[in-house]
Amino acid sequence: MRYLLFITIFFSIILKLNGQTNEEKNIKPDELALRIKSISFIKNNEYFNPISSSKFVMASSRPLFADKSKWIEGYTLIGFFFQPELIYSPSSRVIIRAGMHLLKYSGEDKFSITRPVFSTTLFFSENTSLTLGTLPGADRHGLFDPHFNSERMYSNYAEDGFQLLSTNDHIFTDTWLSWENYIFKGTSEREIFTFGESFLYKSMPLAGFLSFEVPIQFQFKHYGGQITNYPEHVETFFNLATGIRINFDIGEKRFGQAGIEYSYFRNSVIPDRPYTIISHGNASWFGLNYNFRSITLRSSYWKGHDFYAPNGNPIYASIMDFQSDYAIHSRRVLSNSVFLKILPESFLELLLGVETYYDMCQKRMDYSITLHLNFDKLLRLAVLN
Repeated sequence: MRYLLFITIFFSIILKLNGQTNEEKNIKPDELALRIKSISFIKNNEYFNPISSSKFVMASSRPLFADKSKWIEGYTLIGFFFQPELIYSPSSRVIIRAGMHLLKYSGEDKFSITRPVFSTTLFFSENTSLTLGTLPGADRHGLFDPHFNSERMYSNYAEDGFQLLSTNDHIFTDTWLSWENYIFKGTSEREIFTFGESFLYKSMPLAGFLSFEVPIQFQFKHYGGQITNYPEHVETFFNLATGIRINFDIGEKRFGQAGIEYSYFRNSVIPDRPYTIISHGNASWFGLNYNFRSITLRSSYWKGHDFYAPNGNPIYASIMDFQSDYAIHSRRVLSNSVFLKILPESFLELLLGVETYYDMCQKRMDYSITLHLNFDKLLRLAVLN
């Protein structure tokens, strides 16, 4: 696995160093700025899928009367995070950031997460950058929801590791490592990290109204560590997703843009051991999309067999927790969503979304409601020379 990671990083660097464009740098050399990032959110997941012994399979030797009243239980994420950062650019090729990430859930007296954030970004070109330290945010990878749960932007926004990023009019590529649990010698905890790649190719317009997109995404989620005393075996979960999306401009986008897409997912556990609940699986995801001004509509059909992604949305998985006693080997889910995104100011986004999930096997409807205010503003403070 180490050789695979090395080869992936090497070829990613080759590709990214030849990129053409990048995000504009927000500050000039020798300028000090303050960036304030905050999201206030309500994410209400009304999930009621029950366990039915006739449709679930015991995956361990635990007794059949194990108390499992529900498979996926509903929950509500409500609160905010606040992340102020001082930003300094010593040259046109380097940006340094230092600040704090504070996450608080409503009803709690204390912050659930209080952690320093620090990063250094080196620009290889105007288009390509390497960041070491705290990464820009979990929502920036652009991954599919079954692969990388979209609500991580609320609960796991700040990631620490490295990121190699390049983007232009046709190619987006993001190679990153998120180190989630560091261990010292003799500890009884596991080392945990995620290594991933998110690649997207966007074509030129064809016939004036047609274009297509090709995503390639993969992740390695590793639990282990050579110096730990943790009694369980080392495990690495591999997830791959790829497909194609075809977009149709309606009336030269005066009436929006429609799209049809297909995505294929593959997952496996390294090493493959007989005692695990599932060792490998796959899924297909068919989707219809429509975007018009501030509104996004989506309908999709999910068909999976033994699919599991540790960072993904559990409502699509064959198991919610890999240590669970139960598994639904085959899943079929119809989902529909509508999102309204309003930008009252350039630095403020208001988002309202409703998502429904119909489990065709359980014949059950679940739904989720999202409301958030996303604030992101850069304040220029001073020029230091």
